[in-house]
Amino acid sequence: MHEEGESTDKLLWEVELKKLNESLPRERRPVSDLLNESRPAYKNLAGETVYFNREELDEFVKAVPKASSNLVRLPIVIVRESSLKKGTYLIDGNEGEIEAVNRLLDRPPYKNKYLFRPEVLELIRRFPTIIAFGFIL
Repeated sequence: MHEEGESTDKLLWEVELKKLNESLPRERRPVSDLLNESRPAYKNLAGETVYFNREELDEFVKAVPKASSNLVRLPIVIVRESSLKKGTYLIDGNEGEIEAVNRLLDRPPYKNKYLFRPEVLELIRRFPTIIAFGFIL
């Protein structure tokens, strides 16, 4: 009986996480493609079209080396993973994406994929249409 309750709890958590993660992109798009579009956008898991703010996109691109513009994809996904300490987040992306975020935060562009709450808040303030959040148990 106890195992049945645990599996029900797990199922409820999975349903809630799925709902929380509906704002995540179905597919992330290369910066080089987005710059060539008049209304750059992506589709989220809920099927909605989410448009990037052009000024934010232009500002973000300044942190991306030209050679990496086809490798860096948007939106930048920041994940809150339950195993991490409170207030710690993870950049879910490749080296170019991690480097760009570190440059935007005036941090050394090394491979630091962890962010802290104040940094996440700064990114949200400066780039609300470029950041997407996900949650992992």
